[in-house]
Amino acid sequence: MLDKRVLRNTNIYRELDDSECEYWFDFKQKKFLHNVDTFYYSVKLMEDFTDDTKDAAVLKLRQFFDSKKSLLASRHGESIPVFFEGNERALNLRAGTFAGFFNICLQNPEWFDIFIAPVVPHGSDGGVSVTCEIVVQIRSYMLWMYGVHESFERSYHFVEQICNYFDLHIAYCQENRIDYCWHSNYLNNPEKFFSPENFYKMRVDRFKDALMHTAKVGSEGYEIDYVSMGKRSDKVFIRIYLKSKEVIEKNYKPWFFKVWLFNGLINRYDFYCYEECYKKHSWQYLDMARLKFYAEYGKQDYLRQEALSVVSGDVTISPDELHVMADALTPKVNLIMNVEYQTMRKHSKTYQLVPFRDNSSKLTAKRIYDYLDNRKLIADYLTFYVFRLVKPDGDMNKSRRDLCAFWYALRSCKMVDVNVSTKDVKLIRQYCRNLNSEIMKKRVINAAVTLGIYTRGINQDSIVQDCVEALCQLNDNDIHDAFRFKQKKARQFNASELAETYVSDVMHQYQIVNINTGEVSTDIIP
Repeated sequence: MLDKRVLRNTNIYRELDDSECEYWFDFKQKKFLHNVDTFYYSVKLMEDFTDDTKDAAVLKLRQFFDSKKSLLASRHGESIPVFFEGNERALNLRAGTFAGFFNICLQNPEWFDIFIAPVVPHGSDGGVSVTCEIVVQIRSYMLWMYGVHESFERSYHFVEQICNYFDLHIAYCQENRIDYCWHSNYLNNPEKFFSPENFYKMRVDRFKDALMHTAKVGSEGYEIDYVSMGKRSDKVFIRIYLKSKEVIEKNYKPWFFKVWLFNGLINRYDFYCYEECYKKHSWQYLDMARLKFYAEYGKQDYLRQEALSVVSGDVTISPDELHVMADALTPKVNLIMNVEYQTMRKHSKTYQLVPFRDNSSKLTAKRIYDYLDNRKLIADYLTFYVFRLVKPDGDMNKSRRDLCAFWYALRSCKMVDVNVSTKDVKLIRQYCRNLNSEIMKKRVINAAVTLGIYTRGINQDSIVQDCVEALCQLNDNDIHDAFRFKQKKARQFNASELAETYVSDVMHQYQIVNINTGEVSTDIIP
């Protein structure tokens, strides 16, 4: 659907034909997209993991990881691969701890981390420990690509194979932390909606206060990009923030752009602008990205030239003038807000779960499946009894007021796994690789130019010459260090996500030749 109220006052809308406008500006208005964004679960083992244990399986695990961590230390903290029979790939053992005593960290990059505690404290009576020995963190990429059910099953398979390797037995597993999130393009003016005088008229909750963060826009404007209630250590912590800004400023998770586009939260014009901001690692570049869009796709030559002059830096204007110019030429970009409830185990353990289906066949994972079956009921409880937004006027008793339109739409959102199709997962994967490789290519070229200035002073050499000179300066130590870095970096990526080349499966047939002697450079074998 086209939002003609926003489009009709812009030059680009008047210049493009109907099919072009449909292609660039069509999106689903007031759209919500729900998913579980973070999922921690813990696993309790039957064996005794206290400090004075005599259990052979536990001692075997400690001895195994002590030797691996000694090797890890000798490599100055680089991760090392650890393979357990039955798993499809090796996990990375890396330095790091979780909650103090979970000091064995096994990582499946971009998918999940498995934390193991080799020693747990005794129970409060000095007897058997009640502390779970394993905690698993499933990362947001896996949850958004494969859904919470499949993500849990894949990660739990790895846990089971690790336990089988050491002859350990699982007693049960349970949820530890789950973040419920709703991404939405509903709000086109968050500053008005979340202004303190309006927000406090609408909020119904038991939190004592709220934290708001604002950012300067132009010389006089501002944006409210973050609202939170509670603390991260509380049973429930609530955040409402500008998700599109977070992705750009933190410069990670660019796959969200594709997820939003596939689900209609943004249009292709929004996608273009967000991508340009991501490349520049700057949210403040947004108005400039809008001008760049007009310079590429506008039809008025003199306006395109004006926009191009500003984008290229030939003409400098103030941020206020830039914003006015961008508003005249192009529509505002759809903002993506995220409403997020972080729920901890100390809150969820009190839930009386409804047995919608018999999950006894899931054995040790029964609690997780029961919990996920109750996801809709839990979300309804959180978004009504823990925190909700009502109409700003009406009954003197706010708790009796109807929900505001934004909150009613949020609670009406479908509660299904965001399970991206295999075809779209591949598209997202290739898009992220392409975008990140373009950013990295610019960084490498800029570094080569800087190196050329350091080594040869201010010079008039071509950019190609700078890059060639940088390669020619490599010595044995440089190659050896780079080879180690490549091995280390390769372990930080998920093999399933980077299994194929996206440019060509044929190696480039290039070599460096000395133009004076005709000598061809040879590879330095590390």
